[in-house]
Amino acid sequence: MNIEKIKNQGAIALIMVIMITAITIVSSIVVSLVNISEKQANYHFSEAEEASVDMDACLDDALFRLASSSAISGTFNLDTASINCVYKISSLIDGGFKNVTSTASSTSDLGFWESEIIVSINVSTTPISINSYKNNKLAYSSYVWCGDASCSNGENCGTCLADCGACVCGDGLTQGAEVCDDGNTANEACGDGTKQVGTYCNATCSATLVLSEACDYTGALCSTGISYEGQVGCTKNPNCNLTCSVCVAACL
Repeated sequence: MNIEKIKNQGAIALIMVIMITAITIVSSIVVSLVNISEKQANYHFSEAEEASVDMDACLDDALFRLASSSAISGTFNLDTASINCVYKISSLIDGGFKNVTSTASSTSDLGFWESEIIVSINVSTTPISINSYKNNKLAYSSYVWCGDASCSNGENCGTCLADCGACVCGDGLTQGAEVCDDGNTANEACGDGTKQVGTYCNATCSATLVLSEACDYTGALCSTGISYEGQVGCTKNPNCNLTCSVCVAACL
C-alpha cells in the first residue's frame, strides 16, 4: 500500500515538474514576443518621427517658394546630409488655394518607412497661409534578406546561394561567376558535327567562343589526312577540311 502511494506521489511530482517547465517556457516566449513588439513599436515611432521632420523641411521650402511667387509649380527635392525629401507644388490654383504634396522616407537596417502629406495653401492672401494639413499615406516594408528561403527581389544564385541554390552552367542564364551560358555544356568546336557561326559559350561557362565555320563533319578522316568525310553545311562538295574553314570536292 505504501509502495503504491509512493509511486502515485512520484507520478504527481513528475507531472508537476513537467507543468512548471512548460509554463516557464511559455512565459519566456511571451516575454520575448513582448520585447520584440516593443522594439518594433519603438522602431516605427523613431522612423516615423524622422520622416515627419523631413516632410516638414520640404513643406517649409515649398512655403518659401510660394511666398516668393504663387505661380511657381513643379517637383523639387531636398537632399542634404540630414534631410531627404521630395515635394510637388500643384500648377492649379483653385479658389485661391494650391496643394503641396510632401513625401519623405527613412531607411534603416530593419526596413523602409515612407510618409506623405497633402497641404492646402491659401496663396490669395498676404502672407500665404496653410488651409489644411493631412496625412495621405503611411507605408512600411521590411527588407527581404538573403536566407529567408525565398529567391526573390532581385536575388539569384550569384547573390544568395541559400535562397536560390547554386548557379548551374547550361541552364541558359548567365548568373554568379558565369561569363556566359548558352543553354548547354557542350564545347562548341570544329569536329562536333554542327556547322556553327556566331558567339557561343564553352563547356564550363567561363569563356565565350567566336566561331565562323564554313562546314563541319561527322565522318572519318580521309586517307590523305587533310579532310573529313560526312560534311555538314556544304551544298556541293562532300568533304570538309581539318579546320572547318572550306568544303572540299574530294577526299584529299
